[in-house]
Amino acid sequence: MKCDSIQTTICQERKKDPIEMFHSGQLVKICAPMVRYSKLAFRTLVRKYCCDLCYTPMIVAADFVRSTKARDSEFTTNQGDCPLIVQFAANDARLLSDAARIVCPYANGIDINCGCPQR
Repeated sequence: MKCDSIQTTICQERKKDPIEMFHSGQLVKICAPMVRYSKLAFRTLVRKYCCDLCYTPMIVAADFVRSTKARDSEFTTNQGDCPLIVQFAANDARLLSDAARIVCPYANGIDINCGCPQR
């Protein structure tokens, strides 16, 4: 799997561990994943209002792994978009793992959607 089809840049703060944020004793402001709303433009806006941690919208791992078009439309980021958690829906562990490997250089964590019914 090649990652060069994703139009992104690696955040300089990717080393920032979200877990450390929770152990700091400070209030952590989180923008939860929202279908169709948690894309890059919205994450950029909420970060301007001091959001500490953002999630992507749910991405179907199978489509993401199999289609360059899906990768390009479902996942975008930039240098200021961090820390970032990428949320996937999957029913196949191998596809989930492949999808996570694709985004791992650009994300601080992976979230598995267990709350929305999916095929």
